[in-house]
Amino acid sequence: MAVPAEARGWSEPSPGYLDQDAQRFFYRWGGQLSASLIRIRARFDGDLDQYVLYLTFLLSELAETINGEAGVARPPRGLNALSLSEITGIPRESARRKLLILAANGYLNRDADGLFTLGDRYGLDAFFTELKPLFWDAIRTPR
Repeated sequence: MAVPAEARGWSEPSPGYLDQDAQRFFYRWGGQLSASLIRIRARFDGDLDQYVLYLTFLLSELAETINGEAGVARPPRGLNALSLSEITGIPRESARRKLLILAANGYLNRDADGLFTLGDRYGLDAFFTELKPLFWDAIRTPR
């Protein structure tokens, strides 16, 4: 017996969503994931590790936005290669080299102390736009 959506506390993203064949859904979602990774890989010169490092900064900024006090602007916290290496599992020297490339390409800023912060080249809006197909396009039901 199906539990009504109201009892679950949420509703279907689109009518019939829950009745879709799971294999077809994951096939479509996997296709969207592949297409997104191909676009992201091209943006970062074929280096998904650069994207993982950059994603760490985006998520840090997003966390600050979510957890920050309304109307209080705080300076961004910088991260160094060792911290990012520990967070991402990328070897420190590789992380350092990739961070320098990201800074040279405008994705990150580097201060006098060697700490990196998020640059202006590709922000949260572009991030969400690029990943939108994973969340919306893949779950649409065929007409």
